[in-house]
Amino acid sequence: MKNILLTFLVLSILSCGSTQKATSLIQTGNYTEAFNTSAEQLNKDKTKKSKQKHIPILKEAYTKAAIQDIEEIKRLKKQSTPENLKKIYVKYLNLDIRQDEIKALQPLYFEGNEVSFDFNDYTKKVKTSRNNYSTALYKSAIDKIKGNQLDARVAYKHIEDLIYLDPTYRNDLDALLKKAKNKGSNFVYVTLKNNVKTISNDSIKDFSVINSVNFNNPWVLYHNKKKKGVHYSHQIDIVLNKLIFEPEKTSQQTVPQEAKVQDGYQYKLDGNGNVMKDTKGNDIKIAKYKIVKAEVALYQQNKASKLDGLMTIKDLNKKTTIASNPMFGEAKFQNTYGKYRGDQRAIEQKYLKALQSKKVPYPKDYEFVKYSISNFKQKVTALLSQQQF
Repeated sequence: MKNILLTFLVLSILSCGSTQKATSLIQTGNYTEAFNTSAEQLNKDKTKKSKQKHIPILKEAYTKAAIQDIEEIKRLKKQSTPENLKKIYVKYLNLDIRQDEIKALQPLYFEGNEVSFDFNDYTKKVKTSRNNYSTALYKSAIDKIKGNQLDARVAYKHIEDLIYLDPTYRNDLDALLKKAKNKGSNFVYVTLKNNVKTISNDSIKDFSVINSVNFNNPWVLYHNKKKKGVHYSHQIDIVLNKLIFEPEKTSQQTVPQEAKVQDGYQYKLDGNGNVMKDTKGNDIKIAKYKIVKAEVALYQQNKASKLDGLMTIKDLNKKTTIASNPMFGEAKFQNTYGKYRGDQRAIEQKYLKALQSKKVPYPKDYEFVKYSISNFKQKVTALLSQQQF
């Protein structure tokens, strides 16, 4: 019974809390948030008495939110910028959505009486405001794309928004988007020279593809082949000079181990040689300890490779070298395993993992080449991501 009363009390407090929250939101002019709070509670169970307290709040919030939105739309219409037209479209959309939410909840009763709501048909206004916003985006994009590089980037954003809003607005949107992207971008030409005879061209074909997606700046496009009609602002020359292998090597270390461990027990005797008893009459036992020893042999397998190279960044407009950085990529293999002799109880916990491991075959040379190239490319990518082209 206590649990039932406690649950009822908690639910009542929660219900009162949401009612107070919605009321407070109305008082501070946050009518949309108040509407959403009350609508959420009524959607849970509109027949529940505690939830029905939200019905008059919902109506007040619904009415005042509509008035607030209409007034805001009037203000926004005074200046038909793309930003204002977007807000007008969203306002009409919200007016329509709130009506649909009310219709889904109806009928609503408060203290035995059905609560009525006023509705308007916003279908045409939603459509018109969307068209106005679409037209403004398109016109702005057409105008901006005629400007400089930064203007072209604004045009690109407007076309992206238009495609999301109304992909069928015009059939030239994809072409316009591509044009804005090209005009707004800096193009970088990437060359790759391989001076390492043991590295085949097939091994580095993926390396030569520098993907713009890997970088922070979406307005820098990298080409590994020059394209006609493209102005390249920068050039990156990557040279692979030398591949060094650290041969297979197994090192050994012997670690002596010693520990004091319990080795059974003995009875505690009194002065007369009799076994002593505890307060419950049980024989008193004393743990016996002894020193145990072991020897751990640790083996470590090592093999590595290192690819040395150079990356040079040139400003083609100024005909200057911005940076020339030595680069390297490496691959390392390491495996530790162990054996022991003696008493296992003497061995420290930190060596147990090695004792459970075994000797394994060394990776092949081509695997080291692959990972060295991959690591080299990662470092090139990291350095390029810091550049401000």
